[in-house]
Amino acid sequence: MNFRKSKRGATASPARAVHQLVSRLAWGDAVGNQVRYLRSLLRGWGYASEIYAPQWDDECRDDVRPADDYPHEADADSALLVHHSFESRLVPLVARAPGRKALVYHNVTPARLFAGLDRKVAAACAAARDELLALRPLVEHAWAYSHFSAEELSAAGFPGVAVLPFAVDWRGFDVPPDASLRAELDDGCANILFVGRAVPSKRVEDVLKVFAAYQRLYQPRSRLLVAGYLNRDTTYGATVMALRELLGAERVLFLGRVGAAQLSACFGSATAYLSMSRHEGFGVPLLEAMYRGVPVVAYGAAAVPETMGGAGLATLRDDPVEVAGLLAVLERDTSLRAQVVAAQRERLADLGQEAVATRVREALTPFLEGRSPPHPAPPSDAATVVCPGFDAAPDAPMSRLARAVAERLPGASLWTVRRDVMPVQAAPGEERLGGTTLWRFTADEPSFGGEAGAPPSSSLEMGVRCTRGPVLFAGAAEAVAREAVAHVQARAWGVWETGHTPDAAVRQMLGPRLRELGAEADVAPLAGELARALESGGATHAR
Repeated sequence: MNFRKSKRGATASPARAVHQLVSRLAWGDAVGNQVRYLRSLLRGWGYASEIYAPQWDDECRDDVRPADDYPHEADADSALLVHHSFESRLVPLVARAPGRKALVYHNVTPARLFAGLDRKVAAACAAARDELLALRPLVEHAWAYSHFSAEELSAAGFPGVAVLPFAVDWRGFDVPPDASLRAELDDGCANILFVGRAVPSKRVEDVLKVFAAYQRLYQPRSRLLVAGYLNRDTTYGATVMALRELLGAERVLFLGRVGAAQLSACFGSATAYLSMSRHEGFGVPLLEAMYRGVPVVAYGAAAVPETMGGAGLATLRDDPVEVAGLLAVLERDTSLRAQVVAAQRERLADLGQEAVATRVREALTPFLEGRSPPHPAPPSDAATVVCPGFDAAPDAPMSRLARAVAERLPGASLWTVRRDVMPVQAAPGEERLGGTTLWRFTADEPSFGGEAGAPPSSSLEMGVRCTRGPVLFAGAAEAVAREAVAHVQARAWGVWETGHTPDAAVRQMLGPRLRELGAEADVAPLAGELARALESGGATHAR
């Protein structure tokens, strides 16, 4: 795959109307808030602008038009911003609608985070990524709200990938607190707060574990507030409630959905904001906590470090005792707490309404004026060697094998998961490693976990899906192989190290194309064998 070479773009007539399409318009939802904000900007710039959706909340009924009406109401001078974050089943509608289209990507939560806990949501997340690829030939531009998300779009070969500034309506947070709830919470306890839907990707169970350690080891007079919907009838909801009883922590309050005044009371009484989420395309509650002067402690997964921008405390480990220690330090060290709060306020200085509006207009202008960006060149038929652990341990046996295979194949590239903690890149990083091209992709989680191997990478997995040539998974037991092998099964090979056996599904899909790298094995003969297999497979595939 080549992420840089591209074809020359084209120019069309400027748009006279710019509309938006979203799978559901919900009040208070981060996607819905962005959609309404963009509509206000577009109308202020003189464009006719409506929001179309197949579903909406009652509170939004005056803000939305039925999605099925768009193909009939649009014309050749219309432009459409397609928002994508979950399965929508709107790709056929986008395909038949007249006018130009662009994508606004809010990121799709990986299906693996719901596996075994919510089969329907896991299937919907997988379908949403299929839809993402189906949208690629239909759009002229693609934006994401973080570099983390933009990298996945680049890996998928979208045109004109860029980062769109995320706008937050700070005035919406300036709501007087609910007096009775504030009085209840201001009782001398240290209040730890988490805001968001209690779903598997948010890892509320990890929030509970951290809080239990904090209460037991550091601050007995403490309370945990979870402000967000928890369905206790689901497998995940029942698991969270059972864990709450097992841990035995006191004063754990699941508040469910809360109104603006109740949320203000929660933030107003909070000692710290805690997030252990495994996936965020942006993470608005992190900024809301900063705005309200609450120090943030967050597990640095996905776009979280980027959103925090060096403010707050982004932890690279998820050990409950270690994270509890950070909460304790913030409570006890008033000087450190003041420094953290000051740094958070400084972070927000770049996100003022006027500055963001100017940057949004600059980002959208090429699309609004009809200027199409250069399109990425299609992927080549050359082999791709995927070795997630190469960047962390380039001299390890599996890494040496991967490099040896790539060097034996003309045009082959070596793909790995970046070891860097806080990457900010809109496309995979390219380097030359001798005669081989090395692509470094961002990890979904911040650290490599010993026996667990390299962390998963949504952008690397997406890139693998878009390859055309043969693929070697050098580390077939790694998360990337487990997630991506099904999409390239017919042209994939794999190799695993003794003691790191691939799961049953990978073994079944690869079958005789799976090799073992022994602890004391000579890398050269196996590299030659795999290179010949990939070369043969590439020729077969090309025909």
